[in-house]
Amino acid sequence: MSKIAIIFGLGPRIGQPAATKFHNAGYKVATVARTPDTSTTDDFLHLTADLNDPSAVKPIFDKVESHWDQSPDVVIYNAGALVPTPTNPLSANMDDFVKSFNVNTFTPYSAASIAYERNHAVTCLLTGNAFNTLVNPRFTTQGVGKSATAHWIQAAAKAEGLRPARFYYCDQRTPEGEPCYTGLKGDAHADLFLRLAEDPEQGEPIVVFRA
Repeated sequence: MSKIAIIFGLGPRIGQPAATKFHNAGYKVATVARTPDTSTTDDFLHLTADLNDPSAVKPIFDKVESHWDQSPDVVIYNAGALVPTPTNPLSANMDDFVKSFNVNTFTPYSAASIAYERNHAVTCLLTGNAFNTLVNPRFTTQGVGKSATAHWIQAAAKAEGLRPARFYYCDQRTPEGEPCYTGLKGDAHADLFLRLAEDPEQGEPIVVFRA
């Protein structure tokens, strides 16, 4: 029986390379984005959802299970939101702040929780960045979400009662080891995601890699 990977956030930089990588490795792949897609086949399923709303997650899992009669083995959360605060870290209005926190924290938490409930051997992978530890006033809203998510991922990874499930926060750095604001490498993320998904042991949950 083929394994299933579900990818939240089908952007061209990371989501699409990850989908291709897992499909080439023999996985059935479900992708989730705001925009519709017509590429659904026997091995590909595309679903449309607004990840600003954490309640949208359960119907996604329901549709994947209904389509393939199986729960996902790998959940990749690649969606993200940023409300810039260029001069004042307190300047984001509350609606935008909440939406950013939903996308960066509540929705991936919901996805991991539902995934584990349905498959205790699931691997949950999140596209992170340096903002779980780096404080930059210009990117306050994303920093709040990423740091909160990094915390619950580490907690889940340390909880022996959740084994054999695995949880990872993946942070690409430049070849020099600096935070990677631009120049994200989709193939490097895809290679890492597949390696972590295929490893049955929980490793260090904060994975910092250079590419």
